[in-house]
Amino acid sequence: MVVRHGFALVALLALTGCSSGGPTRQQKPSGPPLVIPKPSAAPTGRPRPVGAGTVCGRVTTVTGAPARVVVVRGRTTCAEALRVFRKYSDPATPAEGTAGLAVIDRWTCESRLKVSTCTLRATTIQARS
Repeated sequence: MVVRHGFALVALLALTGCSSGGPTRQQKPSGPPLVIPKPSAAPTGRPRPVGAGTVCGRVTTVTGAPARVVVVRGRTTCAEALRVFRKYSDPATPAEGTAGLAVIDRWTCESRLKVSTCTLRATTIQARS
């Protein structure tokens, strides 16, 4: 029922705009021309896993220090590694003991000196200050 009323309203507005009865005037554009951006050449899709030695980017630790996120062993996506360390570094994330043990979405994380390490099965990632 709502669709019929909506369609009727659109049809009525279209007919009203087309039947002005007087001479037609050309409207001038009110602003700059519309520019449609071209799609990027980079593929968009699922992130691909990267291997050991890959530097994924930087995060800010809970102490405010910048740290590089590195895949140390195994394979994971950089998006996953960065997400885990951002969540681990969030002051609202509860951590236990002097090592700051926490489980972040099945990743077990801990900190020692200037290195935070998270492991999930055979994959290890680190945030190094």
